[in-house]
Amino acid sequence: MDSESTLTRTFCRICEPSCGLIAQVDDGQLVKLTPDRDHPVTKGFACHKGLAAVDLHHDPDRLDHPMLRAADGTWSTTSWDDALSTTATRLQAIITEHGIDSVAAYVGNPTAFNALGQLHTGTLLRTLGVRRTFSSGTQDCANKFVASEAVFGSSMVHPIPDLANTDLCLIIGENPRASQASFYSVPNVLGEMRRATARGARIVFVNPRRIETPEMGVGDTLLIRPDTDVWFLASLLHEIDLLGGFDARVIAAHGTHVDELRAFIATYPADRTEAVTGVPASSVRELAAAWVATPRASVHGSTGINMGRQGTLAYWLVHMLSFVTGRLDAEGGNLKSDGFYPNARAGAGSPDQAYVDTEFGRLRRGNLPGTLLSHSILDSASPVRALIVVAGNPLLSIAGEARMRKAFEQLELLVVIDIYPSATSEYAHVLLPSTDMYERDDLNIVNIGTSAQPFAQYTSAVVAPKAERKPEWWIAHSLLRAMGKPSLFDEVAEGEEPDPWSKWRHMLQRGSGLDLADLHDGVARVLPTPTPGSFFADQVHTADGKVDCCPPVFTEAIERSHRLFDEASAPRADGDLLLIHKRDQWMHNSWFANLERMKQRGRTNNPLSVSPADATRLGLADGQPVSVASAHGEIETVVEVDDALMDGVVSMVHGWGHTASPRLRVAAASPGANPNVLLPTGDDSYEPLSSQAHMTGIRVSVRPLVTA
Repeated sequence: MDSESTLTRTFCRICEPSCGLIAQVDDGQLVKLTPDRDHPVTKGFACHKGLAAVDLHHDPDRLDHPMLRAADGTWSTTSWDDALSTTATRLQAIITEHGIDSVAAYVGNPTAFNALGQLHTGTLLRTLGVRRTFSSGTQDCANKFVASEAVFGSSMVHPIPDLANTDLCLIIGENPRASQASFYSVPNVLGEMRRATARGARIVFVNPRRIETPEMGVGDTLLIRPDTDVWFLASLLHEIDLLGGFDARVIAAHGTHVDELRAFIATYPADRTEAVTGVPASSVRELAAAWVATPRASVHGSTGINMGRQGTLAYWLVHMLSFVTGRLDAEGGNLKSDGFYPNARAGAGSPDQAYVDTEFGRLRRGNLPGTLLSHSILDSASPVRALIVVAGNPLLSIAGEARMRKAFEQLELLVVIDIYPSATSEYAHVLLPSTDMYERDDLNIVNIGTSAQPFAQYTSAVVAPKAERKPEWWIAHSLLRAMGKPSLFDEVAEGEEPDPWSKWRHMLQRGSGLDLADLHDGVARVLPTPTPGSFFADQVHTADGKVDCCPPVFTEAIERSHRLFDEASAPRADGDLLLIHKRDQWMHNSWFANLERMKQRGRTNNPLSVSPADATRLGLADGQPVSVASAHGEIETVVEVDDALMDGVVSMVHGWGHTASPRLRVAAASPGANPNVLLPTGDDSYEPLSSQAHMTGIRVSVRPLVTA
């Protein structure tokens, strides 16, 4: 009998560009993913991570059935009805006895790439009344939403470089060779940078590690000490102001509090900051002069600035560099992308109403600091007793692994909804297997508002879910139904499946006039390209309609910045190094750890990268075992000498440390080390404005280990 083979259009949901793919399905089995050369936006580009997702789909270590853990620690497979009933009964008992604040949730990064999962996980938590919510966002990008809300009146306004027309692009805290851009969706961003460079544009990277520009063929790098970006940006803005580079017309028409901004940046002239940032004053002045002389100049700040202690202030100054110099809403400068609905209006909010007093101090509502999760279980006067984890691995993703293990052991109920039996799931009482990206219907939502060329694309499930895997929306509403709460199942007859798409259908129709049914052919619909001219009328949602150049909500953070500068100016202890996290082409957070294909080129661990000068000073060589210690923890790894690193800085790829993931056989065989062990938790472990974790510029010491 001849086999049946079909080709289906779909798209990747690993990172933000959402590259178009063709899925080959033979006899109902996904066998291959290839780039979609006819995709009108991604045009045949796809990286090897996206193509490797076929291995993830077939991974024999995936969760395939609901499972319950007995008191003696053994696992047993059970039915969905039993798993949901058990979860509902135990969860309701905890709520009845201890109140809803005894329940918390942690939502992981993949949910942001899952239209229905994101929407209906939110419905689950709101319907239950869960207020203690944590997410991977406070390890990644929480600062950006806070800064944009304060400056523009909407957390969803993130202007992007007009790379196709820019003549100067400043990129801070990002390496496009290691991963695609963040909050800036451009398929093959490295290729676009090469094209910009070929037509004469200048690209300048600012990083503690030199970008591989000879290999990439683009740009040069200003080396900067980690966690000092805010003072570099302040000095750059100050030098631009001294050159008369502020646009008085734009500021008068659209800005407020510019005098307060000037007062802050004047505190940090380039001659004062160079000893702290490591960026020579001459380089700051040269860049300032180039910016003033280049009308079509743009800027982008990424995870490198996010993960410092002042990510919100750093992103504020990224916005200011664009706005006060007249490069915002201008060709070749920074533009706001819309996507298929006006997300700036949806994200409108007042920073004055965004904070609440808690036993841990004043915190931002909605997304609590991940570094307080273990404290909320172990140290709270009203401790978390039940935790729901959706598509996340907080044990490895958040600082303080040992403390988190202790906390998870104290939970009365840990429910994990995931595709894998992760390190976190080893502590679960209930495991609920979810579908992967090729087993569910979806809509590209992650790049709404940040895409250089917006498009709308729907994909149906490429293949039916294996075994008993279920989509997150179904799990969420099935749990609500099991608890006697309103759910989508209330609207359908017994045995019928509900329609989970109503809200997205409405948003698509209202925002762009597209009907979801028209997208069912899988073909991407190209939406209007960002153009200058309407930003200040359409995207600014502050109370007075002005761009706030120095929001009052930043007052305490600015005072804190001055204190941190004095601290950073003090001499460091002999031997102290500054740790930064990095990404590479062979890992994606922690969920690509079990793919054999990702262990190529010797990537069976995550070494500590050290500069040649530091290696010589410490007597280290490639492959040498070392101990890396901070005030918060200690790990063992091996050395990799990296001549791209700034002296005094060391780096490690995150997402490793799978020694306690026994059911992930590939990951457990090559576990690597978890650099998050070295990060702070509790007080002073996060930026007060945004709850963003302090993850870069961590002081560590390195010593060689004696081998037998």
